[in-house]
Amino acid sequence: MRAANLGERRVSFGERRVSFGARLAKPGAWIGAGLVVTSLLLGGCEPYGTYAAVDADAVSVALSPTFGEDASASFFFYRIKSRKTGERRGIGRAFRIEERRQVRAVLQLAEIDAGTPLLVHVMWLNPDGKKVYTKEVFIGTADWASQAGQDSLANQRVTLDPDTGFVEIESRYSVGPDRFDEELHKPEDRRTFKTGTWSVRVYLYRKRILESSFELLPPE
Repeated sequence: MRAANLGERRVSFGERRVSFGARLAKPGAWIGAGLVVTSLLLGGCEPYGTYAAVDADAVSVALSPTFGEDASASFFFYRIKSRKTGERRGIGRAFRIEERRQVRAVLQLAEIDAGTPLLVHVMWLNPDGKKVYTKEVFIGTADWASQAGQDSLANQRVTLDPDTGFVEIESRYSVGPDRFDEELHKPEDRRTFKTGTWSVRVYLYRKRILESSFELLPPE
């Protein structure tokens, strides 16, 4: 894969109303279908390996033109999706431990050339920096033109739109209080589920392109 000279390619979104399912700017960052978020703060497109700013709900990066002339990636967290409307709620970077609750991380790739194979890893790290879960997704060239391939990916919470070059990958991690119970038999220094600052890293072909974090708060 040839390297990209990205420099500092920035798109300032400022504070605005963002309609989910519509492009935010060019290079496009997509957030999802059916949701409107007021004052979603985006840091714009940054070089590879960028970290989400402290005050940003989402982070974006310009990708190598290998993936598409204006290819970009965006990443954010949310709390829950409405079963009736599909609306994503609770976008942010602070989540509380609750019964049957998950933190949901969403990676969205825009302007990807149809047919481009993709290997993505979404890695979750606890406040000690220990890797606790990694989601791996491979999208083959044939998947772009195959309904069966797209259906199979959908079962992995992966959306693939060959007409627009849009790819969405969702990764979830359970943060119910039962996690504490599962680790009671372990010495305290070996327990992985704990409150504090968690990090999630996104790798494209094993190269880190994005990283964000969220606060996991104790139960009320």
